[in-house]
Amino acid sequence: MYAESSKISSKNAMRASLTLDQGLEEFYLSRVSMKETSLTVLDGPHKGLEVPLTQDMFYIGREEWCDLSLPNDKRVSSVHCELRVEKKGVRLIDRGSRNGSFINDVQVNDAFLTPDTTFKVGHSVCVLRTTTKKTQIDIRFSDDSGQLVGQEPAMREIFTLLPRLAKKGIPLLLTGETGTGKSSIANVLHQQSQREGECVVVNCGALSPSLIESELFGYEKGAFTGAEQRHQGYIEQAQGGTLFLDEIGELPLSLQPKLLDVLERKRLRRLGGTKEIALDFQLVTATHRDLKQQVELGEFRKDLFYRIAVMELHVPALRERKRDLPLLISHLLQQISPDQYIKVTKDALQALKEYHWPGNLRELRNVLERSLILVEEAELDADSLLMPHSHQSLPTEAPKPQTSPQDIRTMKDLLADAEAAILEDVLNALHWNVSKTAQTLEVSRSWLHGRIRFYQLKRPTD
Repeated sequence: MYAESSKISSKNAMRASLTLDQGLEEFYLSRVSMKETSLTVLDGPHKGLEVPLTQDMFYIGREEWCDLSLPNDKRVSSVHCELRVEKKGVRLIDRGSRNGSFINDVQVNDAFLTPDTTFKVGHSVCVLRTTTKKTQIDIRFSDDSGQLVGQEPAMREIFTLLPRLAKKGIPLLLTGETGTGKSSIANVLHQQSQREGECVVVNCGALSPSLIESELFGYEKGAFTGAEQRHQGYIEQAQGGTLFLDEIGELPLSLQPKLLDVLERKRLRRLGGTKEIALDFQLVTATHRDLKQQVELGEFRKDLFYRIAVMELHVPALRERKRDLPLLISHLLQQISPDQYIKVTKDALQALKEYHWPGNLRELRNVLERSLILVEEAELDADSLLMPHSHQSLPTEAPKPQTSPQDIRTMKDLLADAEAAILEDVLNALHWNVSKTAQTLEVSRSWLHGRIRFYQLKRPTD
C-alpha cells in the first residue's frame, strides 16, 4: 500500500552539501507514495462526513481547527487522536483522550490502521478508505518559514500545528527545558499569524518582584512615587500582535488573578487608571517547570493554567533529538556564517552526537560560534570543536571491579562511585549551577545538595 522515497529541494540540497561531509546529508523533505485515502464517519452525530487524508499528520477532535472536526460528539476530546502517515502505513495515536480510542472494541493508544478497518472515537465510528489512484504525501522537516527544522515527530507536530494555531489565535503553552528554542517557536507563530502588531517578549523570571505589576499592566502618571508619566505595560504593548510570556511559572501567585482577569475579559486597566482598555493579542506562554505539579502544590492557579494551556506543545530537549543534529548543525551554520563554505567532518559530528547538551540548542549554537572563530580552513573536525571544558559525554559504564580478589568491592560501593562520577560530571558541565543540574537530572535540589555533601564533591578551582 505504501512506498517511501526521500527527496530534497535544490536549494536545501545545496545548503546540506555545503555544510556537511558527504554521506551526512539529512533531508528536509520526504515523500510517501500511497493510494488516495479518505476518512469517513460511518456512525455518530457526524455520520456521512468524509475528509481526504492529504498530509502526514491528521488530527481528530472537537476543536474547529482539527482536520476531522466532530464538535457535536460530546464524548470526543478537544484533540482526541491523530493519524500519522509513515512508511509502514497510517498510524493511529491517541492523544490522552478522556474516553479513549478503540479498534474492534479494544482500546488502543498506538496502532497501525489497514484500509477498511474501522475505529471508534467517542460515539463516532470512522473508517479509512482507499482508491486505486496513487498520490504522494510530503513529510516536511521544517516549518513553513524554514526557521525551525527537525525530523523527530515531536518537532513535525509543532510544524504542522503552528499555522493552525496562528490562524485561530488559540492560546498556546510551550513546555520544555531552557534553551530548547521556545522563543523561536513563539516568534514563528507570530509571523504566521500575520498580525500587524509586534511580538512582545516578557521573561517573567527576569522582572524585578517590586516592578513586575507596573511593567506588565502599565501605570498612569502619579500612580505611585516615581511615576512621572504614563507608561504602557508589556501587555498593552502587544496590542494587535503577540504577547509571549516566557517562564510563566515564575509569575508571583499574587498577580495571577489579575492576569487571568485580563486574559478572560481582554480588557486592562493601568495602575492608577480609571478607564479600561480593550485588548486584542495572541497569547503564547512558556515554562520549563511542571505547571500541573505547581497547581497541585498551590503555587499556580488552576483556572489560569487552563486559560493559557488551551493548546500545549512540548519542545523536546536536544539529547532527545540526536537524529536531528545534522539538520540543526546545517541550519545554524547557515545563520552563523551564511556566505562561507563550512565543512563538518564525520568525527566532529560524532563528537557532537556523543555530548549530552544540557544547554540544548542555545549551547549547540554557542559551541559552533566559538569553534568557527579559530577555524582557518572553514572545516570543523573533532579537534577544532571548542566543547565545554568538562567531559564531553556522560559516563556510559559503571566502574568495573578489580580483578584482584582482595580488591573486589561491594555492589553498593560500585553504584555509589558511579553516582558520584555522574553527579560530578554534570555539575562541572553546568559550571556548578545546582538548579540547572537538578533540572537536567530530574531530581530535587535538596536531594542533589544532600548528595554533594555526602560524596564531598568540590567545585574545581580555576
